[in-house]
Amino acid sequence: MQVELNKMNGKSTESMELNEAIFNLKPDFSVISSLVRWNESNKKPLRARTKNRSEVAGTTQKLGRQKGGGGARHGSKKANIFRSGGMAHNLRGVRSLKKLPKRLRNLAVKHILSEKVKCNDLILIDELKIAEPKTKILKSYLDKQKINSALFLEGDTPNQNLSLAARNLKDIKYLSVKSVNALDLLRHQKLIISKDALAQLEKNYI
Repeated sequence: MQVELNKMNGKSTESMELNEAIFNLKPDFSVISSLVRWNESNKKPLRARTKNRSEVAGTTQKLGRQKGGGGARHGSKKANIFRSGGMAHNLRGVRSLKKLPKRLRNLAVKHILSEKVKCNDLILIDELKIAEPKTKILKSYLDKQKINSALFLEGDTPNQNLSLAARNLKDIKYLSVKSVNALDLLRHQKLIISKDALAQLEKNYI
């Protein structure tokens, strides 16, 4: 399948062939949603962790005699009613990590990319670079293209000027293709990708 190769000034130069094994799949939203849930679960912090009476430090000696003390018959200073004792129903600090095979993670990214092409939300640029690190230069390009939300994907040689300019714009993000993830692809409407990043993306997901 063919897609236009553009320059940053908006002019089309030629057409490029996209790999149909990555960009021409029928999107399966159940696969995509499983990747989103996996990403979100792994971002959650670990829960709190406390110690129970078998884990706290302290003596195991009986506090007093069994009878005649006038109080309860305690057998350990580690009981939860004492200061520095263990917690009765302690928090385990376990996070339920979801597992998703790498094959399915890669398949979900392919489905997202195919959906971008299907909706005409993929823009291929020859070189992602601007002359100066100024937000207004990037903003003028986005306004001409009528783009409000976009993810810029660059290859191994990121352009510092474009990276700095993109930081000040809402719903605009600049990433290396090595850091691409499902949440960013779905969160931004347009995917603006350089020629080098496309080659690397196809190499990673074939």
